[in-house]
Amino acid sequence: MKKMLALTLAGAMTVSMPVLAATSPTADSYSTASSTSAATVSAVTASSVPHSVAKAAADENKTVGEYMNNAVTEIPGLDSVLPLGQGGHVIINGVPSNQTFSVMKPTAENVKLAKTQAAALGGSVLNVAQINASVTGFNTATVNFYLQGIKTGQNIKVYQLVNGQWVELTVTEIREDHVVVDMTSLGTLAFIQMPAV
Repeated sequence: MKKMLALTLAGAMTVSMPVLAATSPTADSYSTASSTSAATVSAVTASSVPHSVAKAAADENKTVGEYMNNAVTEIPGLDSVLPLGQGGHVIINGVPSNQTFSVMKPTAENVKLAKTQAAALGGSVLNVAQINASVTGFNTATVNFYLQGIKTGQNIKVYQLVNGQWVELTVTEIREDHVVVDMTSLGTLAFIQMPAV
């Protein structure tokens, strides 16, 4: 039994990707986020991990790679999606924490609403996700989201769906593959590429 468990864990470790972190070049106090690539997330298959992980991924309507990397890389209703993840170390009310915000699949209705919002702004949706966490009731959470393919200086706006309306959130930093956002509550976020200013 021990040998079988060891082989199962070794197999899972072989195909899983280590979560990498990149600190901000401007402020080490910002949280870090995983550097999960879409290819790596897609490469992890249900056959290479324990049944319980595959079931948990299916329960969240995610691929195993998305589930294992706290990421969303595919969304029905969006043809082009930049992989979105969150690697933890969220700053809550100005204090570094060990909190990770979960990146979940959005509802089909919220994807439609995000596309409508982006069109009204003259932009395009990069990703939409439901953000969950065990912490609630915070004033501000500074969250470093990994958004693969983002370049420093891009004009990215982040909106949160609140009572059926999109509310713009403060984006404190945009750098290579990262968008740092101040949130005041959990919920559905839309990452929208705006025209260059």
